[in-house]
Amino acid sequence: MGVTQSSQNDHLEKYLGQDFPDGEILIGFENPSNICYSNVILQALYYCKDFRNCILQHQNPINQNNLLDLTKLLFQSISKHKQKTGVISTKKMMNYIKTKNKIFDGKYHQDSHEFYMWFINECEELLKDKQNNWIRQIFQGQQLTQIECLNCHTISQREEMYCDLSLDLFPNYSLNTCLQQMSKEEQLNGQNQFFCDKCQSKQDAIKRLLLNTLPNVLVIHLKRFKYDERCGQMIKVSTKIPFSQQLRIKAQKQTKTYELTTIIIHLGQGILYGHYICITKIQGKWFKFDDDKISLFVDQDLHYVYGRSYPTQAQTCAYMLFYNAQ
Repeated sequence: MGVTQSSQNDHLEKYLGQDFPDGEILIGFENPSNICYSNVILQALYYCKDFRNCILQHQNPINQNNLLDLTKLLFQSISKHKQKTGVISTKKMMNYIKTKNKIFDGKYHQDSHEFYMWFINECEELLKDKQNNWIRQIFQGQQLTQIECLNCHTISQREEMYCDLSLDLFPNYSLNTCLQQMSKEEQLNGQNQFFCDKCQSKQDAIKRLLLNTLPNVLVIHLKRFKYDERCGQMIKVSTKIPFSQQLRIKAQKQTKTYELTTIIIHLGQGILYGHYICITKIQGKWFKFDDDKISLFVDQDLHYVYGRSYPTQAQTCAYMLFYNAQ
């Protein structure tokens, strides 16, 4: 992992002085070929303490060169950095990732959420036969899809694991109301009737999605991009979605209170172009990571990343939210 030094990041260390986060290293990542989408996810995961600790403690057989090993190497180069600030190259890791997934092979802008999902699933796959699958312990929750026949009232249920919640966005909604909308009952009637095994015929039914268990790290994906039939392409949804730094969620089996730790932000007009940055809360202070540049970010400016109440595409919008259970 190549290391360089950023004068702007040096200035941040001098500016903070004794207020610099105790025991932390603030490292930016180089962006030689439109890899801001991966830079922000790697920053979010490094400052997810559960993930960082597990990666740094991870032990694999000698000469294994997989995603977990390369992530550990990257995180070690940060945690053992001699200065409190600096810039590191992720080239070795990204070269490996490009061999595993051709979507990320090239110089084109990619989607940070798609990268997150691939990254977590790849790590989980590497740990699937391990007794201690810490990816599941950190990021996975369980959701239930229920369909209730309105004739016999039999409930069919399917259990699924999730490592993020992808939310549709609605005007004048907050994050909490978007979460509630996700669990809203759906009527299955007309051509969408449900075939009931007990009735042995198609019947009107109610479909509902319920959260059964909750993860220790809750990742929320705000669906900022949708296909527009009028122009025949994906467009950005800049709808204003206010969110709080504390979030309380009640599932079927448990209730958890979460604290916001990282916000992935998309700047620009479309999914295939623009720029990603992230802001992360470290020991009570917000820091903005913009590839190799790091700066302070104040709480009072969080509302600028909610989106906009009026129709527009060219906005700075929160795209992914990382919440840690308290």
